[in-house]
Amino acid sequence: MSVLRSLAALFALGVVQVFLPQVWSGLGVIDWLLIYVVVQSLRSSFHGSILLGAGAGLIQDGLAGGILGLHAFAKTSVAGLIAAFGGFLVVRGPLPEAIVVGAATALEGLIVEAWQMMLGRPVSIDLFDVAIRAVATAIAAFAALSALRRWEQRALRRSHVGRR
Repeated sequence: MSVLRSLAALFALGVVQVFLPQVWSGLGVIDWLLIYVVVQSLRSSFHGSILLGAGAGLIQDGLAGGILGLHAFAKTSVAGLIAAFGGFLVVRGPLPEAIVVGAATALEGLIVEAWQMMLGRPVSIDLFDVAIRAVATAIAAFAALSALRRWEQRALRRSHVGRR
């Protein structure tokens, strides 16, 4: 995926992540940016994953406020781990990818919480919130990846029917 398309997707997902919870607060637990970062990290190079994680985190920090660079560091760390160890595992299909997204969301939450404690700031989330966020993000990732897979299969069928 081109850099410009990735930046556009990150910015759109960042806007969704910041403003969608204002419509319905239940959607605030889903980390849309991390879904994109993890799925792309499973499919791209280490360097691309690091840049994508940093960009997603900076977009989240810029739109949501707070400590600039906190989510950038967390998302970059997660993207780097996924890219580094993703080559050892075969993760294909919506369910395995959603499980990796859920684990990555939990790890990112723990990284953010640890940095806030080290900086002497009051911790805004607890471990239960981290678990809820991980499960909700994994479910959203599964739904989005399943829908994308069905759409790709339909497009492929249409292209084969058109050739006959």
